[in-house]
Order: sequence, then C-alpha cells, then structure tokens
Amino acid sequence: MTRLLLSAPALAGITAAFLLSAPADAAQRRADCPRTGLTEMQQTAMVKAVQQELAVLGFDTGRPDGRAGRNSVTAIRHYQSQAGLQVDGCPSPALLDRLRFALPKVYSPHRPQEPTQAVQIQEELLRRGYWPGPADGRVGPRTRDAIRQFEIDSNRPVIGEPSSDVLAALKTGSRAARRD
Repeated sequence: MTRLLLSAPALAGITAAFLLSAPADAAQRRADCPRTGLTEMQQTAMVKAVQQELAVLGFDTGRPDGRAGRNSVTAIRHYQSQAGLQVDGCPSPALLDRLRFALPKVYSPHRPQEPTQAVQIQEELLRRGYWPGPADGRVGPRTRDAIRQFEIDSNRPVIGEPSSDVLAALKTGSRAARRD
C-alpha cells in the first residue's frame, strides 16, 4: 500500500483550484434570487417547469433539469426583457404562471411568428418530456433524436424526421409515451 503525503500548502492549493474550477451550481444562483418559500424538491420541479415553458416559447434553457444554471438564467433574462418585466433572471412561481397563462404569449425572436409543422412537433415533444431543443422550427440532430425516441416509445416505425404523421401521433396518441 502506497501512501500519498501532501503538505498543507499543497492540499490548500489543490482545494482552491478545485473550488475555482467548479461551475456555479443552482443553489448558488438561487441564493441571489428572492426566496420562494418552496422546499428543495418543489423548487427543482418549478425550475424544470419554467425551463420547459421557456423552451416551448423558443428560448433555449438547455435540457430542462430543474437547475437554474447559466443557460436558464440567460433565457429567463431574455424572456423578461421581451415581456417588459423587471430583468433579474430568477425562476419563480409567478414567472411560471406568467409563462403558462399570460396573453399575448411572448415568443423568442428565433421562433417563427406562425407555428410551422416543425415548431408544433417540437412543442409537443417538449410537453411529453423529450428534448428536441427549443421550439424554434429548426430541425437538427436534437429534434431528430427526440422524434426517433418518441417513435420507439410509441411503437411506431423509426424514421426520425418531422412529418404530418408524427405531428398527428403526438397530438392524438397516448400520453403514456412520455420521457418525464
């Protein structure tokens, strides 16, 4: 058995380097935001719902994971700016309510004004818990992968391309094919 002996200054240097290289986590970012009164589990679910709603509106939060990371904060800030709200980048139950129920809807400038077939497919995939990227109408590898996964989960032929058949299956098919 070999022992590794480190001096106190060496150990302190390694620890400092590790801490400086670690990304800011969700708890650190949430500390900058007003308290919501939610438990940690409720907060995570609320942040994930905010991320999903932003993605449906075409804002790119990254894959919804319940953590308010850099992409999520940036997407929230862009939405708040577009909606004429105070820009703080903080997820909250009030923001989630606004994303879900406020009219008129505020969409990302990257999303087409009129929802194309691709946008509708991306929206439905997001609602079912798949990650096609934001609903911006751009069909890339993430959208094709999400379509393929939906086709596998719903026992459909695996093609991986947007089509009217895929859209119809998403809108009328069983809600059992979910990725949540």
